[in-house]
Amino acid sequence: MSKFKIDNRTLALLSAQVNLSETFNHMLRSAPKRESLPFRLKVERNQVDSTFTVELSSERHTLTLLNGKKTHLKLADFIEEIANGPADHTSEPPPQLHAEREYGVFSAQQREQVFGLVCFGGFLDLDLGFELPIRVAVHRTRTRAGITAVMSIGVKSPRTKCFTAYGSDVEMYEKVCESINHLAALATPAAHAA
Repeated sequence: MSKFKIDNRTLALLSAQVNLSETFNHMLRSAPKRESLPFRLKVERNQVDSTFTVELSSERHTLTLLNGKKTHLKLADFIEEIANGPADHTSEPPPQLHAEREYGVFSAQQREQVFGLVCFGGFLDLDLGFELPIRVAVHRTRTRAGITAVMSIGVKSPRTKCFTAYGSDVEMYEKVCESINHLAALATPAAHAA
C-alpha cells in the first residue's frame, strides 16, 4: 500500500496558509512509487481558532483547531490520516506524527561516534530525525595533525559542507559538531526553524 506524506515544501506552505482565509490546492505524494494525490484546503481563520476543510477526491473533511505555533503540524497529520485512512495501531507501531517529530536531535551516542570518526577517520550516517541521514566522512591528514571533513544531506540537491581543520582531536571534534549542527539547521524544515 502506498503511504502518502506531506513533504517539507508543502509543510512550509501550510505554516503560512493557516494564517490566511482562502482556498489552496496541494499535492500529496507517496514515497515508493511517487504517486500523487491532489487535495484542496479551505482555511477560515478566526481570532481564536481556524476551521480547515480538506477536499480529497469526493471526500470532504472539516477540522477546527485553536490558533497556535503547531497548528500546521496538526493539520498535516489530519490530511495524511485522511489520505492514508486511519492507522491500525494493533498490527504495526504508530507512525511518527509531524507534531511529535524532533529535528536535529544530536544524541550523546552520536557525538561519541563523531569523536571516534575525528580520531581515526572514516564515514558515518547520522540519523537526526530528517527523512535522510546526514552523511559525514573524515580523512585524517598525514603531514600534520588535522582532518578533512565532508558532510551532506539530501540526494537531488544536497546541502554540503567541506573543510579542513587542524589542532587537537577535541578542537577538531568541536568544529565537526558545529558544522553538523549548522547543516542540521539548514536541513530543518522551515516550519520547525522558528
